[in-house]
Amino acid sequence: MGTRTQNGPDVVVSHHTLTHSQRRRTYTLVRTRHLRADAALVMVLHGTLQTGDSIREFAAGAFDSLVESSGAIVAYPDAVQREWNGARKATMLARNVKNIDDVGFLGALVDEISSAWSIDRHRVYAVGFSLGGQMTIRLLHDAPELLAGAALIASNQPTAENLTTSSRPPLAVPVVLIHGTEDPLAPYSGGYVSFRGWFPKGAHLSAAQTAAYFAHRNGITAPPSFRWMNADDTIAGEGHVCRTDYRESGHAPVTLYAVVGGGHQIPGASTGLRWVFGNPVSGFDATGAIADFFDLTPG
Repeated sequence: MGTRTQNGPDVVVSHHTLTHSQRRRTYTLVRTRHLRADAALVMVLHGTLQTGDSIREFAAGAFDSLVESSGAIVAYPDAVQREWNGARKATMLARNVKNIDDVGFLGALVDEISSAWSIDRHRVYAVGFSLGGQMTIRLLHDAPELLAGAALIASNQPTAENLTTSSRPPLAVPVVLIHGTEDPLAPYSGGYVSFRGWFPKGAHLSAAQTAAYFAHRNGITAPPSFRWMNADDTIAGEGHVCRTDYRESGHAPVTLYAVVGGGHQIPGASTGLRWVFGNPVSGFDATGAIADFFDLTPG
């Protein structure tokens, strides 16, 4: 494990390399200076053409805040050529990416971090934004035993004909989804994903259908409940959030936050270019909602 370290007053940021499948892979790690032996691990998976470091910047350090608030380790792995070999069949900008074993790499990453810092292997979580969400969906199908929970931000389940994952029996994993209703790149209503008609990525379920899909995988048969987070308002407007919960005793839960008017952003954190990513929304704290769902409490 190669390492470059940048120390701060309370937080240590380090850059690492590991070799997997004869390929040099890289990741950034953020942790407290005095790390608990049973710390949780949160892997944040970046979007297309991002890197681990650039999604840290895109999210304005929101995921880093989990380090001090909960004592978790946050890892930002880098995809080969900035693209994950995720859950959908559609070819990538770099075609050779579809030959990369990113599931194996992320498993090796967890092994390496666990060996170095003795994390709690029962508290490993994945947060995926955009294409990183597609990679998280692949983990949920191909290596669900790796995860205690998963978060999908601005990313929907590919339809059956566009899905490239293993056919192993489902293993229940708690899933939380966060999606803007005006997302220009991964439409909330599903359908064919592209960048303004270019670089098509095939058909996808809607955000609501994606939540229902994972609820079904988790064995939940009870109908969902709905509530507006802005309880005092009678008319839902931009920035309002509808929460959908799938809950049934003995089954891993699924929650969807629909952010009205939100774009292809991390609500409460990112402010990416509007002409590319659509409207950023500041009134909802996506990172806080994920921390609550994962029960990342202070150590």
